[in-house]
Amino acid sequence: MILARRTEWLWLLGAGVVVAASSIAILWLAGRIGVGTAVVIPLALIGGICLILVPVSWLPSIALVLYLFIPRTTLSLNDLLSTLTPSFMVVIIWGIRSVRTESRDDPGPSALLKVLCSLTFLWLLLSMVTHRGQLSSLAWSLDFAVMVLMVLLVPLPARAIEQLQTTFLWSSIVMLGICGVEFAAGSNIILDPLYRTLGIPDVQHWSVYRAAGTLGHPLYAGLFFSMVFGLSFGKRVESGKNVYLWFAAASLLGILLTVSRNSLGAVAATIAVVIIPSLFARTSLSMIGKLSIAVLAVAGAIAVTQAPIFQDRLDSQEAIGSTNARNVVVDLAIQASARHGWVGSGPSTSIVSTTPFNPNGVIIENAYLQLLISLGIPGLLLIAALLGGGAVRAIRTGSYGALGALVAYMFSVGFFNIMESSRPSLILAGLVLLMAWRSNPESNAWFDSRSVSTMRVRA
Repeated sequence: MILARRTEWLWLLGAGVVVAASSIAILWLAGRIGVGTAVVIPLALIGGICLILVPVSWLPSIALVLYLFIPRTTLSLNDLLSTLTPSFMVVIIWGIRSVRTESRDDPGPSALLKVLCSLTFLWLLLSMVTHRGQLSSLAWSLDFAVMVLMVLLVPLPARAIEQLQTTFLWSSIVMLGICGVEFAAGSNIILDPLYRTLGIPDVQHWSVYRAAGTLGHPLYAGLFFSMVFGLSFGKRVESGKNVYLWFAAASLLGILLTVSRNSLGAVAATIAVVIIPSLFARTSLSMIGKLSIAVLAVAGAIAVTQAPIFQDRLDSQEAIGSTNARNVVVDLAIQASARHGWVGSGPSTSIVSTTPFNPNGVIIENAYLQLLISLGIPGLLLIAALLGGGAVRAIRTGSYGALGALVAYMFSVGFFNIMESSRPSLILAGLVLLMAWRSNPESNAWFDSRSVSTMRVRA
């Protein structure tokens, strides 16, 4: 009992520090935009009260919405704000409110997951201590520990996964609308005035305009849409409900607006990985039905790649240059990793570590190579175990929606520098792993009141 009270006081103390630091960063940003404290402080108080009063099961969904619709690039203007993001604060509040939460529908994290998270945290800590990590290393490690590891371990109220998946699906429709307006106008007419006020440079340097929405870059928007495709396609296979195909089609349209090649690759990978294990699962959906869905989905992906806008992008000089640069980064990663004995140069140090071997300033457009350089082989293997273990767990439980989203994430991050270069985006890794490791398929039937278990053929 005494230990429990001490734990709660530690949570409250930590939350107080986070709220104070975040408030300073948010006030600084408000000053840059020109919004007075008389407006910011009441809004912040209202937001805090809402986070305390809403059901705990909605907090993961709120963390996702805040990440998606608070312009990502505005958080990069201040190092403190890019660390203690609104999503970070929501996860902290979720942890505090979940200290005494117990749910009969949630068996809690498995022993394997606890071991993997503990080992990953210890390796992060050891890496920081060994390399005398700078503030950037500390900030990245803090974000990873909270928005990935902590998200996987906190108590999970009933319906939280279902609500999170619902939020992913409907958020994609909103994001599609934003990207559609942007693409039609040929500029981000909604956010460009804000970006100009804050001095954020325009990222559009391609011969083909690519929509980014609120996520600041087409690759981030493409990643989100590919994850939603994986989720909706997997849910269609999992539940047999055709309504999920509408979300899959919308996400494919979103990928088309971002003109992201690796996002289309993620779609193809997702279809293959979801269909293969589901063919052997005992569900009411016939094999012919599954194969038909797979053929239609593959045909849709191929049709998208044949669109003139994608062909222009594939034939452009910047696309060819991007492909060549991705081939170069493998050699850079090997040289930098070997220099540090394959145990890493310290969290979030891949850019600095490759500088001596990188006179042309090539960007490490591969999250796994970033991790190899910074955390070494042990760190990369531990994170790979979290990702791969989540996929295996999703297959074993028949959580094909979670599996699809995770596969899309795993494929996409291998083609751009998201893992270290955007700390706020770590929340996506945490939430997609949460769906894979902690899903309860028998309660994830939002479009159908019947339990998924009733759709299975008993042995």
